[in-house]
Amino acid sequence: MVARVTTQAVRLASLAHQDRRLIRFAGADLRRFLQGLLSADIDALRPGHACPSAILTVKGKLVSEAIVLCAADGSIALAVPAAIAAAVVGLIDRHIIMDDVTITLDEGQRFALAWPEPVEAAGVTGYATRHPGPGLLLVGEEEALTAALAGVPVASEDEWNRQRVLAGVPAWGHEIVADTFPPEVGFVAAVSYDKGCYMGQEPLARIHARGQVNRVMVRVAAATLPGGPVALSTPERPVAGRWTTWASDPAGAIGLAVVHRSLAAAGTVLAGEGVGAVTVTSGPLGDDPGVGAKARAATVQLGKR
Repeated sequence: MVARVTTQAVRLASLAHQDRRLIRFAGADLRRFLQGLLSADIDALRPGHACPSAILTVKGKLVSEAIVLCAADGSIALAVPAAIAAAVVGLIDRHIIMDDVTITLDEGQRFALAWPEPVEAAGVTGYATRHPGPGLLLVGEEEALTAALAGVPVASEDEWNRQRVLAGVPAWGHEIVADTFPPEVGFVAAVSYDKGCYMGQEPLARIHARGQVNRVMVRVAAATLPGGPVALSTPERPVAGRWTTWASDPAGAIGLAVVHRSLAAAGTVLAGEGVGAVTVTSGPLGDDPGVGAKARAATVQLGKR
């Protein structure tokens, strides 16, 4: 007998750092403009899908994570962290010089993630996505979103975290933070290495050619569930990394951590401040595979959604 899979959903506003605001665009030059601004390949977008992207500094460091939404009619919008949405709009607007592009911050849209089956309702748009977790990203006004989720079990933050840990998906405010390179925080799925020039592309291309960053994202496990981020260490490396996402597990806890590359191997045991032994259970996740002789087996298929 096959067990029935129950769809569950979570409102992003109920999760730490995951509340979003929608940025809408219009104009004849929109796709060309966004192709030169965002790290994702805009030309590869498919209607009804969302993909992760990054807004970078010229040095290739993260300013903001963004979810690129491609509607059925081909129109494009961005979902960005609510706390910095106004600043992101200002940054994008400063780059619109001679382009036929207009930008509007839509404060009325709200977001939810449903999995593993889709949820449909009038007034709500769904986008197949792997970020901020695998499932269907639902976008709509408060009343419509509430109606769409009526009768759908509400997932806890612990369940959402477990979903991300198992899928190896980093999140804004957890692994993904400003002033880091995307490959350092497991976010290489947001980066196109072959679409051409965009802001911050050259430093990432150099990293790609070298085939390494010093810090990478891994899965970890421990007997104790932490109550917040955990500093990780070893006797040889007092600042070994940071446990950034955690979820309950029958054996205690599982999670995602950003650690020094030399420690990113299954079986490595780290000391977690306040929680005891923390065991690395994977190699690098969302890592840059590199090119040529220095290339490694990729943990993310670039270009896949």
